Amino acid sequence: MDGRTPSPPGAGRKYWEWSGKVQERGRCAAVLLYAMPRRTRLLAYVIVAAMAGPRPGHAQAPLTPLDSAILASQPLKRLVLSPSLFRRLSVLAAGLDREVVLCLQGTASGDSAMVRDFVMPDLLSSAADAVQPLPCAPATLAVWHNHPWTGPDSSFGVKTPEDFCSLSEPDLRTVITDSVPFAVVSVGRARRPILCWWRRVQAVVNRHVKFLPRFPRQWLEVSSLAAIDTLAP
Repeated sequence: MDGRTPSPPGAGRKYWEWSGKVQERGRCAAVLLYAMPRRTRLLAYVIVAAMAGPRPGHAQAPLTPLDSAILASQPLKRLVLSPSLFRRLSVLAAGLDREVVLCLQGTASGDSAMVRDFVMPDLLSSAADAVQPLPCAPATLAVWHNHPWTGPDSSFGVKTPEDFCSLSEPDLRTVITDSVPFAVVSVGRARRPILCWWRRVQAVVNRHVKFLPRFPRQWLEVSSLAAIDTLAP
């Protein structure tokens, strides 16, 4: 093992080499589950568990005291999205030709955050490849933004919409600067809904990379919006 994530189908080798991403310790960086409510069994939740910590095999700068403080201040390790929220985010991403930001809201219990709704902050600017929002409220549990898919980018080896589910250098700087525990990205205008997520601590550990691709088991792609409610454990 060299510390890199194996390239999934459709992802070019150049894409992963350019990113310089540091993989995390453990069998997997996150776990994707669907938990059914006890009584109705009608709603599902996407449970995301991400463990922080760099894996040997790729050079990275030492953590600063501020980095260590950020790591210590993030007790939340699991992100939960309701199917309704996932569907609404996917519909928005599919129809937008420029980037926007949404502040995902919900409740936190123990090491888990459950998000069910969102508010949209004021945007200072919005374009097809960049967005500048005002900060989300302190109670925000995750910040979502979209990446409109416009086609392959040979300069970075991006061949598919799945490759485009990543955090750019500006994205990473924003995630690290903010105090929001999770970052979420949807790739819009693609053939099917695609959503990825990162813990803030993962952005800290990988703060020097050119861009941060999705981690194994920290992304979800379904065949259609209708398929969201059919997912089961």
